[in-house]
Order: sequence, then C-alpha cells, then structure tokens
Amino acid sequence: MKNKLLLAIILLIYIIVPILILCNNYLYDIKFYLLTGIGIFIFLLMKLFKVKNNELGITKVNLFKSIKRNLILIAICIIIVLILKLLHLDKYNPNETLLFYIFYVFISCPIQEFLYRGVFGYFDINSKYNYIWIIISSLCYSFVHIIYRDILTCVLTFIIGIILYIFYKKDKNLCGVILTHMVLGIVTIVLGIIN
Repeated sequence: MKNKLLLAIILLIYIIVPILILCNNYLYDIKFYLLTGIGIFIFLLMKLFKVKNNELGITKVNLFKSIKRNLILIAICIIIVLILKLLHLDKYNPNETLLFYIFYVFISCPIQEFLYRGVFGYFDINSKYNYIWIIISSLCYSFVHIIYRDILTCVLTFIIGIILYIFYKKDKNLCGVILTHMVLGIVTIVLGIIN
C-alpha cells in the first residue's frame, strides 16, 4: 500500500509538471531549476517512505561495472558527433553559457537519472512485473521532453530511456548512466537537436 501511494504521488508529479512547463513560458524559462527542486522533493519523499539510497542506485556497489558498461554508449555518442561535425550537419548555435553547461553536467543529468532510472528501479525491484518499469520509466522520461514541442525529441528520448534503463538495471548503480546522459546531452546540444 505504501509503495502504491508513493508511486501515485510520483506519477502525478511526472505528468503535471511537464504540462505546466509546456503551458507557461515563465516555467519553461526556469525548467532546470524546477527539475532540481522536483529532484530534491522526490528524494526527500523517498526518504520519508524509508527508501534506502542503494535501492535508488546511489551506491558504490558495481560502480566500475556500471561505468565500463556505459563506455560503449559514450563512445558511440562521440563518434556520431565527430562524423556529423566533419560532414557539417550540425546546427550548433551557441546560446548557452559556461554556467549552464556546468549546471547541466553536475546537477541536471544526475537528477534526471535519479528521477527516471533510480526511482523506477526502486519500484522494479519491489514488483513482480519487472519489465513494465522499463516502459513506464521511458514513457515518463520521454514525456518530460514534450516541453521542447518536438516529436522527434520525444521519440528519441523514449528509445534512449529504454537503453539507459536496461543498462541501469544490470548494475543498479546510477554512475554509468549519469555519465552517458552527460555526454549524450552535450552531444545533442552541440548538434543543435535540443536548445
């Protein structure tokens, strides 16, 4: 019963917040700060419900396995950006500050991985319907990207969400998927896929 209430609260937040951001320009402008606040709130909520850090992927266990497993995705991202840069197919228009990139890498990416892999990974290990969480996690991760008003971004984030969740599920450690998210996010910004 406790997990059902926790899940209901989380899903409500994951549905309402992207819709509010989509409908409100001010909220769109502060979207990353809002994400940070939601990450902190969900973390505190999980603590209130007595969820342990290791159940959320916040652990040293399998740290190097997680990083090693994700290196292939990171390498693919780098190769893609190099190829597209060499072919002059990128649309990079620098409009972000160095402060944004620091925030994105060290705060936004870890929080997103916590929210969409760690949190759903907790429900996954406490459920008999394990593989449904891959879909639910990826749908929620994709859904938050509706704020960019781009169907391709939503489709790609759904696919990436599935891959990241599968990688996370193998090691139950957020570090590897956080690193992949950092590289993938910077690549999409550099290529002009997401502003």
